[in-house]
Amino acid sequence: MVKEEKQQSVLIRIAGTDISANSTILFGLAKIKGIGIMFSNAICQTLKLDKNMKLSSLKDSDIEKIESFLSNPEMPGIPNWLKNQRKEYESGKDLHLISKDIDFNLLQLRRRVGKLKTYKALRYRARLPVRGQRTKSNFRRNKTLAAMKAKRGGN
Repeated sequence: MVKEEKQQSVLIRIAGTDISANSTILFGLAKIKGIGIMFSNAICQTLKLDKNMKLSSLKDSDIEKIESFLSNPEMPGIPNWLKNQRKEYESGKDLHLISKDIDFNLLQLRRRVGKLKTYKALRYRARLPVRGQRTKSNFRRNKTLAAMKAKRGGN
């Protein structure tokens, strides 16, 4: 039974993401999409957690504290410049989005811009870079086409 308990505690689930219990809090929280090391450090400072402590040594109450902090859009103690969604389009508030919210927000942005039929919208539709990057060697999206050309002899 002891071995089964150790195997179950190998992963810890925070904000819908499985994180290895052997990693430290600082780097473990950075595995969540939308949270970097700087933001993870700010979370540890705000919640007064030791950032070098292992995730396996966290109590359930600490994990709940972290999840409630991440679900709170206000996030007291975090400076606005550290958030990833400043002056959000609909509400005008500063938010920090994580995991699935990032993908949904990007989809909504593309739909909103797509209706405008601007240059940026046309670039989004064509799946080309929007901000003026070069396209000669990068942004080759369709990998299967490139593989077929390589098999044919590079035509």
